[in-house]
Amino acid sequence: MLWVMLIGLSDANHIKIPYSKIEKSIKKHLTKQNISLVPVEVGSDQILQSKILEITVNNVTAGYVYVGRVNSCRAGGCSVLSNDDTVEFEYFDYFLIADSSANVVNVKVFNYQATHGHQIMSRGWLRQFVGYGGDQSLKYGKDIQAISGATVSAKTLIDDIEEAGSLLRTLYQLNIKMR
Repeated sequence: MLWVMLIGLSDANHIKIPYSKIEKSIKKHLTKQNISLVPVEVGSDQILQSKILEITVNNVTAGYVYVGRVNSCRAGGCSVLSNDDTVEFEYFDYFLIADSSANVVNVKVFNYQATHGHQIMSRGWLRQFVGYGGDQSLKYGKDIQAISGATVSAKTLIDDIEEAGSLLRTLYQLNIKMR
């Protein structure tokens, strides 16, 4: 059973967190034990379109969940956070599960609203991120396979996963220091 602490967790930025999909992924890729998902307050304006949850088992960190929204411009594509309400974006939402050392164990796109680039939802393509620990940059076409018809979506997802990996690596290092 999944126990979710909703303290301080809101549906800001309209990202609907798919708890049942996250729980299923955690059980498949990380642990079958009873878990709690605890929201992590990062306090940074740069991650306005994301949520971070700590996966705990018996009050011990078992991993992390990063839920993110990636923007792509409607015409031509870009991955820019904008305060200009007149700029229209297409977007998609995804989550990644990381182990207690902040290494990715699974990535899943769960809400694809963009009109192009659906190919990035492929489990086979997303599997390339498994093992990524946020300690290096990922090069499209070199570290991560290029994907025909989804260049913009792939590049923006890679950028967001790099940012997520870096944030989770920082959380992991903070947890180590606090023990």
